[in-house]
Amino acid sequence: MATPPEQPPSIPPPPQPPVSGGEGPAPARNAPADALRWSRLSRPAILAVGLALGAAVTGGCWLIVSLSGGAAASAEKTFGTSGTLTLADSSLSFLEEGEGCTGLDGYSDIQRGAQVNVTGADGTLVATGELEGGKKAALGCEFPFTIEGIPQGSKFYTVEVSHRGGLTQTEDELRSGGLTFTLV
Repeated sequence: MATPPEQPPSIPPPPQPPVSGGEGPAPARNAPADALRWSRLSRPAILAVGLALGAAVTGGCWLIVSLSGGAAASAEKTFGTSGTLTLADSSLSFLEEGEGCTGLDGYSDIQRGAQVNVTGADGTLVATGELEGGKKAALGCEFPFTIEGIPQGSKFYTVEVSHRGGLTQTEDELRSGGLTFTLV
């Protein structure tokens, strides 16, 4: 009997590239090349990129907050005032005190809803209000008003009822309220 010839040890075949159908093993990534790509960037360059991204994100957040929170921020920097316009008209003497009244003839613009304007030192309209309903009082027909949303910080303000001329006040005077206008 003859002895069989010696056979070399069994070596597995090298991995085959995947078949176009997606079968077979996935190709191995070249991990050393990927690491080499990042290692080429210097530490200062990586820091600069990080700082730029951080600044961009911070700026974007600031922009969003400033655009969306504008109303809330401006509401904190405003104030209101109140006052009364008295129409001293002897033709209203037939009314009882406390009865409703309104301006007549040349004062027909003085009535509930007449606009009360507040302008800043530069003449820009900064807030508006309106007259409430008039009530007969000892001196004539009184129309109370309230104005909200006056921005703080102007050197002075002018308050004008309808087109009847303005009353100039400082911010402190406006904040204290009690403005009085009298038309004779």
